[in-house]
Amino acid sequence: MSLVEKCWMVTSKISVIALLMITGIYFGKFVCPYIKKKKGAVAVSIVYITIMLVLYMIPPQIDNFSAYLIGVIAAFLAMYVEDRRNIYQKIFLAITFFSIRWLTVAMAARLDDLVTKALVFRNMSAEKVWLQYGLYVGTRVLDIVLCIAFIAVAIGLINKAYIYKKDEMSVKEMVMLIIPSLVGVTGYGILQYYLMIYERDTGKNLIDTYGFYGALSFLHYLISIVAILVVIVMFQNWKEMQEEQRGQELVLNQISDMKKHIEEVEKLYRDIRSMRHDMGNHIQTLEHLVAHNNMDDATEYLEHLKNEWDEVSPEIKTGSPVIDVILMEKLREAKERQIRFLSDFHYPQNTKLNAFDLSVIMNNALNNCMENVSGDDPYISISSFRKNSIFMITIKNSFGGQLNFGDSDLPETTKSGREHGMGLNNIRRVARMYMGDISLEQGNEEVILSIMMQVE
Repeated sequence: MSLVEKCWMVTSKISVIALLMITGIYFGKFVCPYIKKKKGAVAVSIVYITIMLVLYMIPPQIDNFSAYLIGVIAAFLAMYVEDRRNIYQKIFLAITFFSIRWLTVAMAARLDDLVTKALVFRNMSAEKVWLQYGLYVGTRVLDIVLCIAFIAVAIGLINKAYIYKKDEMSVKEMVMLIIPSLVGVTGYGILQYYLMIYERDTGKNLIDTYGFYGALSFLHYLISIVAILVVIVMFQNWKEMQEEQRGQELVLNQISDMKKHIEEVEKLYRDIRSMRHDMGNHIQTLEHLVAHNNMDDATEYLEHLKNEWDEVSPEIKTGSPVIDVILMEKLREAKERQIRFLSDFHYPQNTKLNAFDLSVIMNNALNNCMENVSGDDPYISISSFRKNSIFMITIKNSFGGQLNFGDSDLPETTKSGREHGMGLNNIRRVARMYMGDISLEQGNEEVILSIMMQVE
């Protein structure tokens, strides 16, 4: 084997290895936004590159399709080991990358074929072997650059289009999303099969004989990638509509709760007015009993009157009848569940703060507390203070578990159901209406929710 032939062989192997490593790196970049820890994405790249290099180096060599399939499966297992949540999303990521890899490399190969024919094959002669080699090196570099460009653009667009990365993916959603990838890679396989069959039967290259075949192949690969992207965009738009629908349903539920609170406030006022109306009669009755020295009956009557007053007089007084009712409901629920409920909340008077907006905050926050309070001595406390235009609400509850914040400043929900996880987002939405925000902290077996709003 001559020196130039050895150089051709070494260059070919180096270009293949370089492409394997580059695709492995981009595999890690692709899955990074979906994995809890960035080291998981690094592990995916390392596993993929290692498996592919081993399969490329050791004999006997297996076919390319099987080799890349093994590499993707190994990378998927690495993803699953690093982060076992959302397995269907990980399957989608693995299949999508498998398809994107084949399609982008095939697109680069079609363009590289044109350049190779134009430069290398036109300079074929015994006297120009080193020139041919130099041109070959150039085409290999061009092929790698094109692969990087195509795969980087495809992955970048997909990750940008996929907005709800933290949402749990269902089986139906996964099937819908992987169909374009499966169609694309199946089409690639069919096109390659025709190339192989034609060359085997005729000894000629199909693209050399029918140039439009290469153009049609390139178009198929491009349309397949676009189809993957379009389906993801449509899926995300559908998810956004779902989020809006959930928000509307929550608002309707909160309006219903508000009506209920108002009805209870009206009932409370009716009871108070009724007692005031009857107060004269009660006083006359007590005077009559005392005048006739019926002290036992007077004491019993007074005790009965006191109990009636306690029933209609709220135990918690915040300055807002609506908030009083909300807190009284939670107090009753806490007593039934043997949870200590402490309130030092005061409604800010003469401000732009709307009672309905505040009820959204209180209902969502206290419902979260009731769902998650735990410990040997469970408790919930709520307090507030105002300084100039700033109004702060602090809600605490005992909690013996561990919140999972992930990459967000709000914890990820571990509960199922359509409305779970919406409470804190609704609280934040209301707080930001008043140029404020929320924060959630955990420490000393306690969760602290702080809400800041500008009320002037």
